[in-house]
Amino acid sequence: CGILARDNLLPGHQLMADRGFTVSEAVGLHCAELVISPFTKGQKQLAQVKIDRSRQHSRVRIHVERVIGTLRQKFTFLHATLPINVLMHATTSNERCMFDEIVVVCCALCNLCPSVVPF
Repeated sequence: CGILARDNLLPGHQLMADRGFTVSEAVGLHCAELVISPFTKGQKQLAQVKIDRSRQHSRVRIHVERVIGTLRQKFTFLHATLPINVLMHATTSNERCMFDEIVVVCCALCNLCPSVVPF
């Protein structure tokens, strides 16, 4: 299971993550970019370019979190503890584990709902 285990991440793609994720090398192997909010770490203030990029990142992140929240509200079984066979059993069609297939279907159903992004 996992987004980096297959060819889901293509050259030119951007993967948004929190600072704690240590996937930069794996993302780089796919010629993709890892997008993480900048942090000051030893600096008093960020440069204006980094501040602007951080604001853009925050605008996108808000919508991603809204969509994830919608997904979790509509499909409450995603909160539950799942049996290990659901997580590890690969389907015969394309080597994805069953849980990945379930999440893809849930996301597709959410895509049929009204947008969470205000226009």
